[in-house]
Amino acid sequence: MTLVRILNGRTAGPRVAPAPPTTAAPPVAASSSEPLPPPPTSALNVYELSFGTVCGICAGVFVKKGAKAVAFFLGGVFILLQYFTSVNVLNVKWASVSSRFEETFYSTPAPGEAPRPPTVMSLWNWLVDFLAADFPPRATFLAGFVLGLRLG
Repeated sequence: MTLVRILNGRTAGPRVAPAPPTTAAPPVAASSSEPLPPPPTSALNVYELSFGTVCGICAGVFVKKGAKAVAFFLGGVFILLQYFTSVNVLNVKWASVSSRFEETFYSTPAPGEAPRPPTVMSLWNWLVDFLAADFPPRATFLAGFVLGLRLG
């Protein structure tokens, strides 16, 4: 044998075609004495969804997709502004942007107290109050809304 044949994995003998791979499934031990258990039932029956639940699912999917689109857009704007600042095309005064953000979104509970930034709970409460205002099936709407946020 030569060194080239050894490195290529060939031997000096005749070539033999490899056996074709078997596609048969491995045998399963079937016992006819024990039947399979029934499939688990879902807690959510799609045939019994109420109007509030359907509205909540649709609103949840819409809010999640919209929030992703807004985050994508604002992230792109930030990166573009940072790029333009780095090549000296424009100058962004981030302190002014920060103070404008605080004026818009921070809350002042009483005179003389420090402004408080919004919390996740305050944003959630505002969103739920906004979406479920004057909507009688509020409980089923909220369940559907959470499910829509999960699905979307």
